[in-house]
Amino acid sequence: MFSTLDLRALADLSATERTFLSVYLSGPAAARKLDKKFARRRRALADAGDARNEREHFDQNVEMINDYLARNPLKSGALCLFACWALDHFQAVPVAAPLPDLVCVDSSPYIRPLAELRDEYENVAVVVADNKRARIYLVSSAVAGDPETVRGNVKNHVRKGGWSQQRYERRRDKQLLHYAREIADALARLDREEDFRRVLLVGGKEILRIVCENLPAALAKKVIGRKAVDLGRPQDAMERDIWEMFFAEERRSEQRRWERIRSAYLSGGPGRVGLDDVLDAAIHGRVDTVIVERDFEQQGIRCRDCDHLHARTEVSCSNCGSSSVYEVEVINELCELLLKSGAEVDFTDPIPTLREVGRIAALLRY
Repeated sequence: MFSTLDLRALADLSATERTFLSVYLSGPAAARKLDKKFARRRRALADAGDARNEREHFDQNVEMINDYLARNPLKSGALCLFACWALDHFQAVPVAAPLPDLVCVDSSPYIRPLAELRDEYENVAVVVADNKRARIYLVSSAVAGDPETVRGNVKNHVRKGGWSQQRYERRRDKQLLHYAREIADALARLDREEDFRRVLLVGGKEILRIVCENLPAALAKKVIGRKAVDLGRPQDAMERDIWEMFFAEERRSEQRRWERIRSAYLSGGPGRVGLDDVLDAAIHGRVDTVIVERDFEQQGIRCRDCDHLHARTEVSCSNCGSSSVYEVEVINELCELLLKSGAEVDFTDPIPTLREVGRIAALLRY
């Protein structure tokens, strides 16, 4: 499953030839169109010379993928397939979130869509609570896990006056506090057991306020949104509210990250902008964080003889002079470099000032 996929292990796989076949299927209909896509890719590959018979590798990879799909027909959801006959590697990754339909031939797995997906659908803990019941669960790769339920059954306010009302309200306040602390404890347990950096709270205004007041400081910092909503509404409406909150914070986070990198760059600090400078820093393992526009694509070349990566398409390698080169998608290659060095990559919607300096920027470690 995608939630447990080790992207870094995929990034570590590579060859000196275009021997990897990566296939992304958005659903069952995409699987039925694969034969035509495979045929077109095969015609575009060289069958001799410097390519060292790329078609043979491709045919073997297609056979591995077709054999898997014959035994495991895709009935629902999306699927990623990675095949490399030369390295005896095959991997199938079911994905619940939406994916594009892609067929890629390269010297390594095409992991950029998965890196984007992991960035966009970062793990988030969700608390849905009113005065009767609370559900706490983890949403991982757009799929909600099994919720933990906390019962509250806190009574409504009463309008009678006098001492009896005051005693009732004091008792009710104690019930609310106890209930809120139970919710906070359940969320803290989830925090110890799972990896997430964000928390969303939706439901009754009163209970959400008290829960926030009783969260441990480290956990309270992870709260990115709190919204009072009527839990009696349809489930799909509730889910829309949750995702709207999540993506709104995602956009704000992207802007904050860019502003941090931009400030470092303008002050002569460890900020870099533009593909050439970012790629050079990544090759030397100096990058801490990259921000790149989601739709930015750039073709480059990799040399078969010295394995050097170039950010632009050239007829020969400027590093060793070899003319034995092949085209690669540079942002995918960059994702591999970043994963190997433990750096982060943030795919963002267009930001005007980022676009003006090349659509990609980085904060360096040193």
